[in-house]
Amino acid sequence: MLELPPLPPSLAAWHERLETVAAPCILFTTRDEEDPALPGCRYGGHPLVPPGTEWPHSPNGPLAFVGQLDFAELAACRGEALPDLPRDGVLALFYDVQEQRWGYDPKDRAFWKLVWTPHREDAVPLAPPPELEEAGLAFDLPLKLTPRLGLSLPDFWDNRAPVPADAWGQEQSEDYLVLRERLTGGEHAHQVGGNPWWVQSDARLEAQLVTHGLYCGDSRGYDSPQARKLEPGATDWNLLWQIGSDDASGFMWGDMGNLYLLIRNQDLRARRFDNAWLGLQCG
Repeated sequence: MLELPPLPPSLAAWHERLETVAAPCILFTTRDEEDPALPGCRYGGHPLVPPGTEWPHSPNGPLAFVGQLDFAELAACRGEALPDLPRDGVLALFYDVQEQRWGYDPKDRAFWKLVWTPHREDAVPLAPPPELEEAGLAFDLPLKLTPRLGLSLPDFWDNRAPVPADAWGQEQSEDYLVLRERLTGGEHAHQVGGNPWWVQSDARLEAQLVTHGLYCGDSRGYDSPQARKLEPGATDWNLLWQIGSDDASGFMWGDMGNLYLLIRNQDLRARRFDNAWLGLQCG
């Protein structure tokens, strides 16, 4: 079982609270590979998908293949942690990397796609269409993602933060930030499960509202009577996959932002990945 490292004096009084909100996660390091159909977790290359799968499109044309999670590989590193994750199968993420929709509009669902193969042994590589090759968006040379089990803490403004935002002193907030960076590597970590690094605010409510048809690009979506009825369901949403901007991957989401793939607990357990939601945040 993972444990928090020794805490600085400013946070010692909050040790029990921090233990309560600390959550296991899977963190990735990246390295270049040559095989575009490489099995395992990776960014780029040729996606592994069910036989006969057609390349996903948005209204703008073919979507770029961002990467895939190989849950058999993740199972080998996570032990009994994150029990709701599958122990087999491959999940491939496609996204309109030129449009880069933010995820606050229900119509944004047309600009990304998840393709799920329940058993890894059934997945086959799919070559990108010529249009992506010509546009330089095929990402043929993949980055291998090597997983390890880690521990994460919530953001200051996360709904699961250990203390209210106005309770932090300057020394405490600085020490807490250093502790979080020490655990996961920083704001743009590549991560499965656990507590996200929000670039802006906690996006669980936005996912809850948008997936029920509410536009959340302004305050009207949040202030409506329907939103107030839906708000309690925001606690069902959790991070499935965080994809950060960094030089190693070559990804740049907005202005040094992150992609967040969120899913409700019940949908993850039932493998209903079509019910997940993708959002982008940047500074």
